[in-house]
Amino acid sequence: MLTPPSMLAVAVGGAVGAVARLGVTQWLGLALGRQFPWGTLAVNVLGSFVIGLLYGWWSHMEHAPSVAVRAGVVVGFLGAFTTMSSFSLDFWELLHRHAYWKASAYLSLTLLGAFVATGLGIFLTLKGAPKL
Repeated sequence: MLTPPSMLAVAVGGAVGAVARLGVTQWLGLALGRQFPWGTLAVNVLGSFVIGLLYGWWSHMEHAPSVAVRAGVVVGFLGAFTTMSSFSLDFWELLHRHAYWKASAYLSLTLLGAFVATGLGIFLTLKGAPKL
């Protein structure tokens, strides 16, 4: 349900997530070069891992965070931090440059990496996390 606290939490989380994504993608672009979209790959895999961790932790909690907090973190922060639209554009740019091997690797690494990272986050929190 849309409530003022949830909308505010999503707005704040989204602003922080967008700035974090910009920082990560620019830093990795400088550190590793811009011939491969390392930044977008990293934020998508890292964001998937974090959402898996949160899902697992929040499943264990006797008193999970409020709906507004969960919305702010998942929809706001992680929604702005991870980005399938940037992923799609990066993929098509690799194809446009005829970098077919890189495009295939990027597609596979992003999808598999995000799936594995989410599962790892859930596994780590559901198997051995202390109840909070």
